[in-house]
Amino acid sequence: MLAGLVALLALLAAPAPARAPARPAGTVIGTLRHKGCPSAPPHASVSVIGREAGAQADAEGHFALALPTGTYSLVIAGPGLVPDQRVDDVQVTAGQTHDLGTVEVWPEERPAGCAGVAAPPPAPDALVATAPDTPALDLPSSTVAPGGGGEVWVRGSAGAAAGQFGLSGNPARDDEDALGPPSFAAGPQGGLWVLDALNGRVQRFDAHGRFAASFPLRRHGDEPLTEADLMVADDGHVFIYTENDQAVLTEHDASGRTLVGGALPPSMHGVAQLCAGRSRPIFLMQNGQAVKAELGWGGVRAEGPLPGIPAGDLYVQALRLDRWRAAVKLSARDGHVRRTVQLHSRIPITGVRLVGVERHGEIVLAIDRAEAAEDGTTQAEVLLLALDQHGHLSAVASAPPGARRYEFREFALAPDGSVVQMQSDVSEVRFVRWPLRPPPREAIAGEGLVRGRVVDPGRGSAGATVNVTRLHRSVPIGPDGSFEVRLPAGTWNVSFRRAPAPGLDATPVELRVAVAAGATVDVGTVSLSPRPKPPPAIPPAGNVIVGPFPAPAPAPVGSGLTTLPAAPPTPRDDGR
Repeated sequence: MLAGLVALLALLAAPAPARAPARPAGTVIGTLRHKGCPSAPPHASVSVIGREAGAQADAEGHFALALPTGTYSLVIAGPGLVPDQRVDDVQVTAGQTHDLGTVEVWPEERPAGCAGVAAPPPAPDALVATAPDTPALDLPSSTVAPGGGGEVWVRGSAGAAAGQFGLSGNPARDDEDALGPPSFAAGPQGGLWVLDALNGRVQRFDAHGRFAASFPLRRHGDEPLTEADLMVADDGHVFIYTENDQAVLTEHDASGRTLVGGALPPSMHGVAQLCAGRSRPIFLMQNGQAVKAELGWGGVRAEGPLPGIPAGDLYVQALRLDRWRAAVKLSARDGHVRRTVQLHSRIPITGVRLVGVERHGEIVLAIDRAEAAEDGTTQAEVLLLALDQHGHLSAVASAPPGARRYEFREFALAPDGSVVQMQSDVSEVRFVRWPLRPPPREAIAGEGLVRGRVVDPGRGSAGATVNVTRLHRSVPIGPDGSFEVRLPAGTWNVSFRRAPAPGLDATPVELRVAVAAGATVDVGTVSLSPRPKPPPAIPPAGNVIVGPFPAPAPAPVGSGLTTLPAAPPTPRDDGR
């Protein structure tokens, strides 16, 4: 005992460890300019990935940052700029100033001040900020891509009996909601789990919608658990998040037996949604970041912040940009944005929610849209979308809005790829399954359609093909000579080749075609008739009807199919 006391006194008498000296700082300066334009982006900001550091550029585009010695990535953002542009590998040395010179940033549209002004030559020391890959997608209207009728899976009236749900409030009044189950989830075996908070329990229904079992929900205090969420992992374990005075996470087996639980750190207040990882829950925070939680007997171990919900090797966030646009951001673990899929809508967007990531890695979104009808009423819908990591639209459905408060879960993913929606009114709660169906052919992110008709007087169109060499893409031409090929946005060399045959000229006809996302390029009639070889500097003289030849214009947002003129044929020069 005495020895322990002596050791304690010696420890208290020991000098406090010296605090590590702060690393000396250096300075980074630069000047922002619009790409191809002498103007500076207004209200642009420069921030540093991984640090709470940033600067606001002045009206002339000048900015300055003080940073410790190291290597950094700068992110440039501002109104009218392509999101998440960055400058990597910026070296900072103590006591020195690193002048980046002119940093050119990409505008979403040509700035008004540059109209009619020739693009200035780039400065010799100019940097060009790296913009993430930004495919674009014109969202289908509800009349173009209806999702089909939803199927009511489970319905229950107000009450406390098995299969009923606690309800309070009157949704017919503007100042009240129908308070019912705050959360639900579809299990790996196709069952439905409902967090019936007002009755203090979790109810389980089988794949056919029949009541199967329930278990009591632990309460903390007398207040009802209206702020709560639930998820079911691949092994059937149920995770429940509740937040009253403190946030708590508990894990239960399939029968409802509590396995482990623990209080979450104060920094994890503000959880927007509980998402299902492979075996452990992921908290999606209100700022779009995520935290992965691991429960154990020692408490909760949190990993994060992550730059979104995992989707394969990337992390996904969904956000509303303005009234007509939304975006899906795909980032690496270090926060670098690798791709931003821009979603354009002809119907005003009022909100965007990330439903989850499907088992095959597809991203499922719920996009709230509303507009005023001719009679003055408001027409609203929820557009359900499934996108792959390259921004291609793979499935779509249109559902009515649930009109629930924001903190309530409205949608959840089912194992079969459908989306389950919770609806409620004053008398009952319904869980409706919405199957996601293939989208219209014209609604494909980042791609346009090239079409036309091939005429071969010598042999007909039998065996003829359309080829895009750089993409290694070949499409057969139909019996009537018509063809369609989808290409990413850009300018491509498209060749038309007949099947090899003795005595016939096999030289292909080539066209250089500009393609815009979501648009259609009609190249007209292409003739494959035999012809003498042209001089080296003259393009092939086949009967190609593609005129007139103005510069191609981008597809207007939300315009559906738009015919763009094709560029005149030129010799193949870059392999595209």
